[in-house]
Amino acid sequence: MFRRLFGGNQFLKKMNTLMELYSRSHNAAATYKQLMELAPLIRTKGEEALYNLNRAALLYDMKHYRESADIVLEIKPLNPEFDARCASLKTKIMNAWQGGDSN
Repeated sequence: MFRRLFGGNQFLKKMNTLMELYSRSHNAAATYKQLMELAPLIRTKGEEALYNLNRAALLYDMKHYRESADIVLEIKPLNPEFDARCASLKTKIMNAWQGGDSN
């Protein structure tokens, strides 16, 4: 089932490696730029949804809350686990906006 959703192609391998490197470097701007370069490799709806979730999370980390919220709102439901990750990011964005940051 996951193979059908995520294809098992180069996109996931490269994105997973990129996000693992980000977890160590915490350089959101450089990671975002590299993530944008992976867009042509997207083949399935699942890959597109995961790409958009990671894109929104990186924008959130760069304190671009409005852009991040716009992306998260456009992500279509995929499965309960993925939807929960999206909801968690939505909550973080809303909390940041209520905290006074309104980028």
